[in-house]
Amino acid sequence: MRSVVKALVGGLAAAAVVALAGCATAPRSQPEAVSGSQVSAPSRTSTPVDGALGTTADPARVAVVGDSLTAGGGRMLSWGLTPDTWITYAKGNGIRYVGGWAKGGTTVQIMAANVRPVKDVDVLVLMAGTNDVRLHLPFAQAASSYDSIVDTIHPKHVIVGAIPPYDHNPRAAAVYEKQLRAYVATKGWDFIDPWGFARHGLVYKAGVSLDGTHPTTAGYKQLGENYRAAILRVVSRPIAG
Repeated sequence: MRSVVKALVGGLAAAAVVALAGCATAPRSQPEAVSGSQVSAPSRTSTPVDGALGTTADPARVAVVGDSLTAGGGRMLSWGLTPDTWITYAKGNGIRYVGGWAKGGTTVQIMAANVRPVKDVDVLVLMAGTNDVRLHLPFAQAASSYDSIVDTIHPKHVIVGAIPPYDHNPRAAAVYEKQLRAYVATKGWDFIDPWGFARHGLVYKAGVSLDGTHPTTAGYKQLGENYRAAILRVVSRPIAG
């Protein structure tokens, strides 16, 4: 139906753990993107432009893949969305959540082995790596699994999210993320760091996490809002090629 909507309007275009709940109020921040310019995305209360992708008339179809930071603790995403699931706060009013795969404690390789195709995905948000760091698996061993996940979902746009602060091995997390960021650049994907509100150097800011791995519920909300802005920014750009 998307092509019909666009035709009617004249073709106008305009990233062993338990999720912990908390009540801390996280500071606000904007997501960082390595590729593409910073563009302010429409808020939930802004008036959508009819026919533009990422609006009520033509919502962006978004799939997500990840570990507990996406699934909402030591659980599976397929069990449903919760206040500790960031997509809960990103979907709606221009963004349609269409599925994906996530499970607590999983590495990128496990994700790649379990993810299944999702039809007509505009944006894949892939956030992984914390468990690879936890298990001392080097990025070089994980790189091909990122490719496999993208090939399975086959989205129009790919957002790879930075892993969050990891208090239990912060230096190893920083090394993994540096390599991940460089790899994403070679693929032409978007690298997004939605964790600026949570970072104090290489670790979590006080009050943003209770276990040094996951944010509080307030942190998940901020994470979702930051991903929402990133998704809408990405779909506002023309597809290369």
